[in-house]
Amino acid sequence: MLSKQSIRKEVTIYLEGEQITKDEIIEISKDFSERELQHFRKMLQQGGKIRVQGRLFEIERTEHKIRNSRGFYEPPTILKKPEDWEEKN
Repeated sequence: MLSKQSIRKEVTIYLEGEQITKDEIIEISKDFSERELQHFRKMLQQGGKIRVQGRLFEIERTEHKIRNSRGFYEPPTILKKPEDWEEKN
């Protein structure tokens, strides 16, 4: 069975094209086998489509900012000009 912690806020789950809530997916997941649960958890991490017990689930992840190991948001990468790539003597 899935827990509320396994379904993050940046994840949206659709069952047969209709959005479902965390509580609904937890109730549905009670009937999943262990293998189906593992596969479903993996799809929660990466997003995509999965068919479990004849039901089509679509999992969408919204883009989020990348955090570093300290938990802070990473600034965007600053690209250097091509002339700055060469070594200066």
